Parts: sequence; C-alpha cells; structure tokens
Amino acid sequence: MDQAPPAPNGDTPPPPMSVEAAPSPRRRWAFRLMAVLVPLIPLLLAEGACRLRGFGGHAPVLGELGPFEGRTYVTTVPQGIDSFFFSNLSASGSMLKQFFTATQEQDTVRIFMLGGSAMKGFPQPRHLTSSAFLQAMLSDLWPERNVEVINLGTTAIASFPVMCVAKEALRYDPDLLIIYSGNNEYYGAGGVASVHRFGSSTRAMHLLRQLRRLALVQWLLERKVRRAHDPDDDRTLMELVIGDAQIPFDDPRRQTATSNLENNLTQIIQACNAQGVPAIVCTLPGNELDLAPIGEDLEVPLPPGERNRFAELLERGRQNMADDPQGALPDLQAAAALYDHHATLAYLTGQCLHALGRDEEATRAFIQAKDLDTMPWRAPSDSNRAVVRAAAKGAVLCDLEQAFRDATPGGAPGWGLMDDHVHPTQRGQALIAQTLLHSMDKLADPVHVAPEAVADLPARWVYAQRLGANRLDRHRTAHVLNAVLGGAFFHRSNPKAVHRSEALLANLEAKLSPLEKRTIQRLQEAGVRIPITGAVGETLLDVGEYQAAADLLAIARREVVRYSTWYLRYTWGLLTAREQAGMPRTADNLALAHEIVKTGSVVEQLVRSSPGRTQAYLGAAHHLLGEDDQALPRLRRAWREGRPAAKQVALAPLFDILVRQNQRSEAARILSGPYPTPELRSLSAQLRVRLQSSPETGLDD
Repeated sequence: MDQAPPAPNGDTPPPPMSVEAAPSPRRRWAFRLMAVLVPLIPLLLAEGACRLRGFGGHAPVLGELGPFEGRTYVTTVPQGIDSFFFSNLSASGSMLKQFFTATQEQDTVRIFMLGGSAMKGFPQPRHLTSSAFLQAMLSDLWPERNVEVINLGTTAIASFPVMCVAKEALRYDPDLLIIYSGNNEYYGAGGVASVHRFGSSTRAMHLLRQLRRLALVQWLLERKVRRAHDPDDDRTLMELVIGDAQIPFDDPRRQTATSNLENNLTQIIQACNAQGVPAIVCTLPGNELDLAPIGEDLEVPLPPGERNRFAELLERGRQNMADDPQGALPDLQAAAALYDHHATLAYLTGQCLHALGRDEEATRAFIQAKDLDTMPWRAPSDSNRAVVRAAAKGAVLCDLEQAFRDATPGGAPGWGLMDDHVHPTQRGQALIAQTLLHSMDKLADPVHVAPEAVADLPARWVYAQRLGANRLDRHRTAHVLNAVLGGAFFHRSNPKAVHRSEALLANLEAKLSPLEKRTIQRLQEAGVRIPITGAVGETLLDVGEYQAAADLLAIARREVVRYSTWYLRYTWGLLTAREQAGMPRTADNLALAHEIVKTGSVVEQLVRSSPGRTQAYLGAAHHLLGEDDQALPRLRRAWREGRPAAKQVALAPLFDILVRQNQRSEAARILSGPYPTPELRSLSAQLRVRLQSSPETGLDD
C-alpha cells in the first residue's frame, strides 16, 4: 500500500477531515417552513379551541330556513348584522324581520330596499315605511302581479355593510335593488369616525372583516365587550356609536368618508350590472330648517381682538333674530365677513333670511350650516355628490334630496317631512315611495312604471289610511323620538327641538283613554316590544269592545312579520273579534282561518316558537274550518306543552271536538285543572256547565 508522503517539515500529516453533504433545497425549504409554523402552533390550537366553543366565521345576513312544500324559505339573521358591530355588541343595529322564498314565484316582482335606518323607516312602524307605501302603490299599478318589496334597511350601518348585504340579496332573484345609504359614513358600523372602525378604505374594511372571521379574534373581542359592558348604560344607539364627535370641515376623514361611499355604491352597482339587475341609488335629504348644527363649533381661528368681535356680533344676532330678523341680519353678515366657516353662524343667517322670505339665500345658508356641522349626522353635500357620481356608473338616480326640497315651501326641509335630523315622517315615507315610482320610469320591464300611471294613483293620505295610520302608532313614534332627541348633544345644540318633542308626546298622551294608558304602561313596565295596536286591541277584546278590537288587530297584523306566532296571534284575535261582533262564518272569517293554516304550517315546520303556541292557532283554525282530524292532534299538543296563552286558545275547540266525538272522559279530565290563570279558570267553568248539560251523543250547536 502506498504511504502518504512526509510533511514538508518532517511531521506526520493530520488525518483527512470528513465533509458532510450540504442540505438539499427541499430540506432547506422544510426547515424554513417549520421555523414559520412552530410559533403558529399555539395560535392554531387556540383557534381550534375557540371554534369548538362556537366562535369563528360570520353568520349570513340572509339565512335559509329549509324547504317546505317545494319552496326554500329565507329569513333575516340578527347575528349576521351583529357581525358588523362586533367591537361593541351593546350598540348593534337592527333590521326588520323578513321572510321570502329563495326562488322567486311566478308572476312575482321582487324588489330589495337597502340602506341605513332612514331606509328601514325608523321610527315609523313597519306598515308605514317607504317600502310599505311602495308595495301598496305598485300593487295598484300591477294588479295582475304579486309584488314583494323587501326592506333590508338596518340602523346605524354605513355603506360598507350595505354593500355586503346587497351582495347577499343578489343571490335571491331580485328584479330591482334600491339603495338609500350615506347618512352613517361618519358614525355607525363602517363609519370613519365611529367606535366601530373598519378602516380608512373599502379594501381595508374587507381585510379587517376577514380577520374578524377568526375564532380567536372573536373570542378576544367578546371578552373585551363583556368587560366594558355597563348594564346601566341607557344611552341611545346614536350616542353609543359616536367615537370622536368633532369632525371639522377640513378634516381628512371627510374625504375618506366621501370616497368610501362612492366606492361602496359603485361596487353594488357593478355587482347588479354583472347579474343584469337594475339598481336605483338615492340622494339623502335632511332636516335643514328646524335643526341647528348638532356638533360643537370649534374655536374661531382669528386674532383675539377679531375673535371677540366675531363672538359679540354672533351673540347679538342670535338675541335679535327672533324679534327683529331684519335688524339681526347685518350683525350676522358682519360676523361672516370676519370668518365664514362657522356652522351656527350659517344656520342663524339662514333662519333670518327664511323669516324675511329670501328663500333661495336661506336654503344656501342652511346647506352651508349642514356642511360645516362638526357632527355630520346629516349627509353633507359631498356625500350627495358621491351618490350622483356613483349612479352615473350604471344605476338610476333617485334624487330624494331635491324631491324633499320641492315638497317644502321655501326649499329647506323641516318638521313637515323629517321626524328628526335624517329620518322622514310618515308623509316623508310616502314621498320617498312616490319619488321612487317616478325614477322607475327609466327602467325596463318588468319594473318599468309609466309616469301617467303614477299620476292616476290616489293621494298619499289615502295610502296612509289604507295601510293603517292611527293615533296609537303616532304615540309610539313620538315616544321613540323623545328618547332619541333626549341625547345630551341634542339638549345642547337643539333645545327647541327637545321641547317640541316633549310637548308633542304630552299632547298625544293626553288623548289616550284610561284603558290605553294602562295597557301602554303595562308594556313599558314589562319592557315588552310589541305593537301598541295589538296590545290595546287584545285588551279591548277582553272587555267586550269587539269592533274596536277588530280594527286595531287588523292593523297589528301588518306590524309584524307574516311567518311568526305574533302574526298568527293577531290574526286569530281579529277572527275572534269579528265572530264576537256578530260576523260568524263569513267568507272573510273563513279566509282568515285559511290564512292561519297556510302561514302556521310554515311556522310549525321552519320557525322556532314557544311550545304549543303555533299548534294552538293551527288547531283552532282547522277546527273552525271543520277539519277535526287535523285539528285534534295539534290541540292536544298545545294543551300538553303550551303556556297559558296557548292553552287559552286551544281549550274551547279541543273540548268541542272531544265531546262531539263522544270522548267525554278526556273532555272532563282537561276541565279538572289546575289552571294557572283566572281566564282559564273562568273558561273551564263555562265548559263544565256545557258538558253537564249536553246530551251523551255530543254538544248541541
């Protein structure tokens, strides 16, 4: 064997070193991946644990209940709306409960209306919102069609959540989308100044919404909300959603809000165009005449001497304008010469000009006051310009702002059309519907409306009467508005509006009967939110005032969603009142019984309700129609499982069927008690007398 040559210095050479092979590219990438994933393992485990506890994802706003008789029913999901308010669940908005079929029925026109609380119709009841007026008007124009106007307006949401809801609505065969959004671009879910900050752009809002799908994020936010929640906090939703109330006219967030509104509306329009669905977008009217700027005026940027002079002129003009608008105007104009970006100054100037009959100048001043308001609850002019620009990208513009001006003497809307700062009155709701009809002239069939046909429709007050306008609902609306206008910022900025609201409510309360006052007080003490018309109607039914009860219960049916036990309850109450008033077995009453069966069958199958309640109404209706085989099992279940209210409905028809079928022992057993309410005890006593006096083969008619 050859030997290694000696080292040059004569030493023995060192042994050769072993050289390891370099890692392959695949192994290098595996090491890098592990370096990234290992720190994530605890987070992934936490995410999994939170998902096991029910967190993660977002509920849809529109959820499918399931099939019934070949139709899949869809309803609104409160948790879907809550997901836009996740940072403060105590201030979540609300949407009217809706039901409709996933696939549009034949000869049906389906219209979705989307937006904020002004679109929802707040504070009007369901049956007197713009969507109710629009459906009634379109039903007159298209008597051969079934018209579905589905109101998806939601309180306190900006245009980003509206866009998300619109994309869900487009899955359900609409013939038209109507968008009335933009009042909440500053305060509300998705607003740039709200405590619910979703970001400064539509893209950022999308990203943050995806992050909030994570279960761990939702768990952490819920813990934060739970710790911060104050059960004694009685602030209104408007007060709760305010973050930084002061937004000067030159604040960069103004441009951000305008850009977000235009971008979100544009995305809705593009989504509609992609599916061949027409869209109408609406400008935003506001109360300009009768509401002063809501936000606080910022310090005037003038040298001290000029600042004092400005304050002196402003105060002197304020003091004199009511008694001497002609004399007050020069002081206000002199103040404007020193500094003309002051919201209160612009509003007082508008008031003087309005009192002097200089309406065009007054309107310009009122618009300036609205645009300078540091708390922009009313949509500034930039927002309406953003709506117009968005509409030009493929939608029809419905200029509600101009329609409200045209309908107001002088051109600056006030209490005649607005309940507060942005929410239309009942008359304003009807005006919205009429203006939308005129905009539909620009659409193709099946949603084209000819102008001459609109001109032939009845007056707005006729529709209001037909839809069930009444003084009890006016009282309810005034009560809600009194709470809204009771906010600290309204007391500071608009004391006259607060006093007006209090006086209006007191006047309506003075007109209530003792029975109505007791019923309303009972509802308020119990904290129950049900239609006043329904509560008073049922009380009248109990005391034997059947015709008055029938009138109110007929209205109450319109105030609740159709597929609900409340609808069944008021329909059964209406039917009972009519029968007690001397109209038994009329065609109208039989139609009501068929309506209970048709609607109750869907509720029974798809909707959660109190045990036995749906079965009680269904069984009673089947009994009235002579369908004892279908009535008996439902009435028995209602008697076994139902609460006292369900037992009250089920007892008499169940007794009647049992005796007629000669099952007297069971009839006697259900009459043996015990009974939890005086009403049930009284009814059972009457039936025991009938049982003792009836022949063995059954009851006489």
